[in-house]
Amino acid sequence: MAIDIAHYEGREQAFVKHTFLDQYLPALIGKICSRYDEFVYVDGFAGPWKSAAGESFDDTSFGIALNHMTAQRLLYLNRGRDVKMRAFLVEKDPASFAQLQQAISRFPKIEITALHGLMEDHAAKIADAISGPAFSFTLIDPKGFPEIGAMLPLLQRQNSEALVNFMFDFANRFAGTDLIPRLENWLSTGGRHNWREEVKAVSGAQREKLYEELAVQALRATAGYSFSPVITVDKVLHNRPLYKLIFLSRHPAGLKVFRDSEQKALDAQATARSASKAKKRAASSASGDLFADGEDAVPNDRSAQLLRKSREDAPIRLRALLEGRGTQHATWADYWPPILQDFSVTHSWLGNHVNDLRKAGSISAPGWPSERKRIPDDNQILGWAAARADANDTYFS
Repeated sequence: MAIDIAHYEGREQAFVKHTFLDQYLPALIGKICSRYDEFVYVDGFAGPWKSAAGESFDDTSFGIALNHMTAQRLLYLNRGRDVKMRAFLVEKDPASFAQLQQAISRFPKIEITALHGLMEDHAAKIADAISGPAFSFTLIDPKGFPEIGAMLPLLQRQNSEALVNFMFDFANRFAGTDLIPRLENWLSTGGRHNWREEVKAVSGAQREKLYEELAVQALRATAGYSFSPVITVDKVLHNRPLYKLIFLSRHPAGLKVFRDSEQKALDAQATARSASKAKKRAASSASGDLFADGEDAVPNDRSAQLLRKSREDAPIRLRALLEGRGTQHATWADYWPPILQDFSVTHSWLGNHVNDLRKAGSISAPGWPSERKRIPDDNQILGWAAARADANDTYFS
């Protein structure tokens, strides 16, 4: 389905999040349904909130998910497989819950359970209702901070992935205080009970990085995920983060799908924010100049800068990993997951970079199957060709 930016006037941050979900969910479900017989979508704060798409609810998280689940179920039915699709949608606001109940009638191919009340009260019961062999994806996207401890029955399922919203702007506003008990509970879960003193000691980008580290560490420590990359969703008109979307996966394949989807979301964010800034500036400018080549230009957006910086730094990390192995060769599967965990690059981009290095003689890749092969297989052995790498050092800079 196509995400229509016209539905997101004044809530461009939701456009970024929904662009990610619109890319990620069909890729996830397509992979999952080839191995699992049941897929479960859980939305703990379903809304709908400020939907402008009418009865289609195409600009809501649950609407995007249910549309893709319906399409994938029909696809697999045509292939002779009846993959069960289930959804649990929770909403506490009575008016929104009434809308939710009306909306789910549009998705008869999905077994949907709508629950009124707090997600914290329903999470354990939802987890119990999901069969062990099923694969679940949980979206935890409140307006404030959830009680993370109550979410653990869902987050700790072995066959699962999750996306958790950490409201950075709220956390930063009350930095170092104990005014938000749920924030206190979340960040203390990882074992760093002196986190408030740490936060008070830093500011700016350092504080942003620390908050992100604390939020992620707590989730990984208690839920047992191997990978936890983050998408930063910025304020529309200011170069400051609004919230962090923490992705949780136990498998490198999930990391691969995440980075592919993240690229689309960050591109959407750069475009939407740049357009909003230019529109505001043009409205206040007597000349009406859109400043297309100024600070509002897409390449200057924080998201665009992050993508550029990642493509500069990822090859440096690759070289460090290759050098660290010395003469002991390792496989491609040993190299790409830690790099994708830390940098906003895709598996295919990094794989093509490795192929360029191989052609230049900077790395060794014994048994490379063909010159037409562009991205290494996971079992492809790679090593650092020390002398030749030094001669071709520009490939790593």
